[in-house]
Amino acid sequence: MDTTTRININGDEAAFVSDPFLNIDHVHLKVSNLENSVHFYKSILGFDVVDMDSKENTVYLGLKPMSSDNNEISSSILILTQTNKNTKVIHQPNRMRKEAGLFHFAVLLPERKYLAAFLQHIQKNLDPQFYEGMADHAVSESIYLHDPDNNGLEVYRDRKPSEWKWLDQNKVYMVTEPLDVQSLSSQHGNEKWTGLPVNTSIGHVHLHVSNLAKAKKFYQRSFGLYHTATYPGAYFFAANGYHHHIATNTWIGTNLIPNSANDLQKPGLAHFAIRLSTEQNTIERLKNHLTKNGVVIDEKATDFRKHENSSFYVYDQDGIKIQLLFE
Repeated sequence: MDTTTRININGDEAAFVSDPFLNIDHVHLKVSNLENSVHFYKSILGFDVVDMDSKENTVYLGLKPMSSDNNEISSSILILTQTNKNTKVIHQPNRMRKEAGLFHFAVLLPERKYLAAFLQHIQKNLDPQFYEGMADHAVSESIYLHDPDNNGLEVYRDRKPSEWKWLDQNKVYMVTEPLDVQSLSSQHGNEKWTGLPVNTSIGHVHLHVSNLAKAKKFYQRSFGLYHTATYPGAYFFAANGYHHHIATNTWIGTNLIPNSANDLQKPGLAHFAIRLSTEQNTIERLKNHLTKNGVVIDEKATDFRKHENSSFYVYDQDGIKIQLLFE
């Protein structure tokens, strides 16, 4: 991340451009029934348990090893933590609670054939109550679900970047149109779902926020992301020519209560993590830049994840907790 180069992003001067290697590292959810949620993510999404912390009631989910001979433990891309069991949980999505937080997180599959296999898999195995829909977004093809705690899920595959249509230097063309299920099935009808394939990742997160202008100030000016698309009631942000790593919307209104990231009484988003590739002196410059932009840095917060040598937390304008990880 070059924090010394001043650039012009969509007409707004920003202090730096985001790291070209930026990606969403993982998502951490609080769930009301850990056993049920682990079963859902294993049986429906194809995650594998890669680690667990019984003391903290936390399970780390990632990809299955390529073979039984592979002793390498894969890193977790989804963390689940049990809410306080003595708390009466009301299963309401953010849109019902009118709380800022997660709209959905998106699991990115490496090829279209896997999306076809996943579609056939859920047609046979998913309880219809968890199904939400399908869409073609021009840059990608998507299937939407929610988990037992009404946390939104997108499973998608990207079209090749050469097929994306850029309207100008930083704006990408995205739409919401019906998914061509016939094309998907006819081209890849023989594919079988065997779990998340190698190179699956968290492609993006989409958030409920209370104010789009404030969200843009935070994610564009503070983080240096490009504002890549605008949709009615929604802004999309990305690094390095991607369509979006983070999206924000006000579709449930603007009078939202702050996100309850650290409240283990409530299911929902605990945090999401952004991984950057950078050097220690640049980390300090980034911290200084965030502080100058009014962002509070939290280096004491714990999230039950294994220790990271270079990591800290920030909160956006709606209290949504973000972990910054550095390689």
